[in-house]
Amino acid sequence: MTLGERIKVIREKRGWSQNELSRRSGVRQALISELESGKKHNTTGVALKRLALTLGVTVDYLVGMYAEDESELLPAGVATVGA
Repeated sequence: MTLGERIKVIREKRGWSQNELSRRSGVRQALISELESGKKHNTTGVALKRLALTLGVTVDYLVGMYAEDESELLPAGVATVGA
């Protein structure tokens, strides 16, 4: 899952529009849109911190530092230990 996908999933779980997330976080709505649509794949640390704080998650989660499951950690076709 990409940064933009994570932002969108959490934003929608909160029931917020991009404009609402922008208003609450102080991050431009255009940047949120670019991230969610995949036009941009990263942003500054300041914007990441604001988004994470507003969404109630860590920056590590937003950038995918820790995968939700093992399939995000390994390239396609690589078997896991014990599989």
